[in-house]
This record gives sequence, C-alpha cells and structure tokens, in this order.
Amino acid sequence: GLLRHIDGAHVDGSVILALTGADGSGSPIDIAFSGGGVTVWEAQPEVAHDYPMLPGDLCALDNYVWHQGNPIQSGERWALVIFYQTRYNRQHRLAKIILNMARQVQAHQKQQPNPSEQQAEQHTEKLAASERRHAREEDEATQDVH
Repeated sequence: GLLRHIDGAHVDGSVILALTGADGSGSPIDIAFSGGGVTVWEAQPEVAHDYPMLPGDLCALDNYVWHQGNPIQSGERWALVIFYQTRYNRQHRLAKIILNMARQVQAHQKQQPNPSEQQAEQHTEKLAASERRHAREEDEATQDVH
C-alpha cells in the first residue's frame, strides 16, 4: 500500500480508477485479490472512511485530502491514478493579463489622433483664424477710407 499522504500544492487533485487484470493477450480478466482499497480521512474530529475499490470503481480526491492506498493481502490489484491541475500557472495568467492590457492601450491609441497630428491641426486652425481676422481688419480699414 501507499502510506497516508496528501497530493499537495502541485496538483488540484487525483482520480483513482480500479481496473481488472489482463491475460497474456491483453483481454481483461478478473484477478482475485483481498485487501487494497483506499482510506480517506475527514476533518475534525478526524474520521476514517474505507473504500474497497472494486474493478470499475472511481475515487476522486482533492489535493489536500489525507488518504492512503491500503495494502493488498493476496492476489493482484491494478489501478490507474491520474493527477490533474485545473488552474493556470499564476505567472502565465499574469502574462496574459499584461498582454491584454497592452493590446487595449494600443487599440485606444489607434482611436486617438496622434499628438503631433493633433498639434499640427490646431496650429493650422490658428493660422486660418489669424488670416481671417487679418482679412477682416483689412476690409474694415478699406471701408473706413471710402
């Protein structure tokens, strides 16, 4: 058996699938065994739960649940154990957030006129306004003469 343990911080959990044995050709066969199974411990007060895990049984465990594989008394027992992780690595997630922020800033900048273009437009407006004012002043001066 596998002594009492938790799967820990590097995985989110595990799944144990009790299997049948196989003959020489790979065909499934029932292999007699005694013992085995999984014991799971629960909270406070601590209570142990024994699960015999017959072929076809499935046990899903969170990464911080204390459990153990119980020893086989006789025969053979086969099991498939899968460790899984469901969340992104924080660094990977942070990189995605920063990349998305950079894309948003870039999109916003494309919507805004270029500061130098905006300044050129303002300067052109000022020149045009100044020329119109100068033209008006000349017209007024010409009218005063007549």
